[in-house]
Amino acid sequence: MKGYLLIIGTLIVIISALITLNVFFQQSLQMEIAEQFNKQQLFLSTSIADNIKTYIQFMKEEVIEITHELSQKDVITRTDFESLIKEELKHKGILKADIGLLNTKGDFLFFKGDEKAIKPIVPEIVKEGLAIKSGNSNILGTTSIVTILSPIYKQNQIKYIFFFSFAIYDIAHHFVSNIKSGTSGYAWMIAKNGDLLYHPTQPGMVGRNLYKADATCFKCHMSFDLEKRIIEGKASNYGRYIAASGEDKIIAFSTADIGNLSWIIAMSAPYSEITRATKQSMKLYSYLIISIFITTSIVSALLIVFNKKRIQAEEVAKRKQELEKYALELENKVSERTTELVSEKEKLNTIVSAIGGGIVLIDKQGKIQWANQMIKDMAGMDITGKSCEDICPDCSIFETYARPNIETIILSNLFGQKDKYFQVTTAPVEGIGGEIHGYIRLIQDVTEMKKMEEQIIHSEKLASIGRLAAGIAHEIGNPLTSIFSFVQILREMESDDFKKESLETIYFHINRISDILKQLSGFSKMPAGELKKCQINEIIETSINLIQYDKKAKNISIVKELSPSLPEVICDGNMLSQVFVNLTLNAIDAMPDVGTLTVRSTVKGKDVVIQFEDTGMGIPKEDLTRIFDPFYTTKEKGTGLGLAVSYDIIKKMNGTLSVESETGKGSVFTITIPTNTGKGEG
Repeated sequence: MKGYLLIIGTLIVIISALITLNVFFQQSLQMEIAEQFNKQQLFLSTSIADNIKTYIQFMKEEVIEITHELSQKDVITRTDFESLIKEELKHKGILKADIGLLNTKGDFLFFKGDEKAIKPIVPEIVKEGLAIKSGNSNILGTTSIVTILSPIYKQNQIKYIFFFSFAIYDIAHHFVSNIKSGTSGYAWMIAKNGDLLYHPTQPGMVGRNLYKADATCFKCHMSFDLEKRIIEGKASNYGRYIAASGEDKIIAFSTADIGNLSWIIAMSAPYSEITRATKQSMKLYSYLIISIFITTSIVSALLIVFNKKRIQAEEVAKRKQELEKYALELENKVSERTTELVSEKEKLNTIVSAIGGGIVLIDKQGKIQWANQMIKDMAGMDITGKSCEDICPDCSIFETYARPNIETIILSNLFGQKDKYFQVTTAPVEGIGGEIHGYIRLIQDVTEMKKMEEQIIHSEKLASIGRLAAGIAHEIGNPLTSIFSFVQILREMESDDFKKESLETIYFHINRISDILKQLSGFSKMPAGELKKCQINEIIETSINLIQYDKKAKNISIVKELSPSLPEVICDGNMLSQVFVNLTLNAIDAMPDVGTLTVRSTVKGKDVVIQFEDTGMGIPKEDLTRIFDPFYTTKEKGTGLGLAVSYDIIKKMNGTLSVESETGKGSVFTITIPTNTGKGEG
């Protein structure tokens, strides 16, 4: 029963939470709708401001056009003036305006409109008109009138001043009076100095200034704080205020800047009107939720009664099923344990067979009793039953293995596999009493690990020598520059032949030292280069073309076996060309008399392979491990940096540079570059 009460209590809490959330969402939705409506009001006020500015600009152009027409007439008559005004303003939608033509003294030549209203500003119209250049117009604004004027030039002198004058109230009434925001919202207009220019509900307040407000000014506003902030530029483009009736209103405004005038067009609407539909919808939703709550409570009570009887019947059936299940589980456990033993044995066999190395079991006499598939693949045959000495003389069972320890050795050329390294780990297999029954041996191919280790050692050597080279180049370079400068001065000053010849010799050797320092500096500060898609064959062709006409290559035959289906490689083509040129020159130097250089390019998996094979003198075996070391050279005038730099360039492309050579039979330099080398080091 307590459980049922808990369910009903939970439902009550959930429904209460839904009602609370409904109220919260209602308020949030009302605020969101009001904000969206205010943005629409802002758009509407902006449109009105743009329309006013467009109209004033249109009238400025009309004034310029009429002024131009009048300037073409030698004598302006009233008939000409009225005819031109009537023709220009025909079907143009022009507001009611005062139109006139003044001379430079301020006398009316022609005028149409309320002369009494215009008379006070005639001096300002004349003053402003005399300052305007030919073909231009300007705007003169007062608190109640906007005047657009333009001078009429005759023989580069101002003869007359033509103008249009509009009542600001007429402009506001024309553009603002018909604008409605919602049902009871409206638009009104105020000047930047605080004068009210137009208000549809308070026409008697037009012309009054909010900064000079008295008690009669607060019929629709409790205060003018928001309007003052708008005028002073301290408010955002929309907001809210409380009317004198206590009603909450939303407001949005835009500014129309016209010449020296600045008018603010504001739109306002009652907050309650905007949110009325939302309140009605939310009230309906609240009634709906309460109805659902009452219905759910009744249905839940009925379900609890029927469910209680069903649970009692199910409990009886459940006890019977549990007894039957328990008996079946006891029977299955025996079968599961048997299956697990078989499965564990199969897992052990799978692990031993699939391990990343060869495993053999050896008896105490060194005879192989069992081997996994990996060791059979390594040896290329089934070695079960064979003796360790028959396969590898260095893999015999030694007396030291009888001790309870594990020993590991590194062997090369195991199973007749040239240039491969294997790690052989041997451990004794002990019985329950500690006696040795045999041995287990793990054989792993560590060729790649050894190569990586050699590359790391070589890279550390290059880095150390690079730092040393940079230091030497810096320390020697500074004093060498001074010596070089003084030798040049002495060469130019010396006239004695012997001394001059001696200075030439010094100058020659200083240049050699300078060249070596440049190579040292370049080796220590090798640039990263610019990566882009490159065609390897094009780089090979370009590199060989650079040197095939060299004097040393005269008796050398260059054979190119280039695969046409090479993929593009992302690399620095200039640095790769440097490697190809260096290898080609080394091959030519190895064939001083005559020989053949064969350049190949192929694809191997995801790598591009390039080979430079020469028929030269070859490299001694003891030098093969050192040829990529910096400063190691067998040439009389070599610096030992060419192959070291080439090795470093290929390594930065995530590639490899290797050599195979035999004395008297030539050498093969092999470059392997992955096709995705642009993702590696730069």
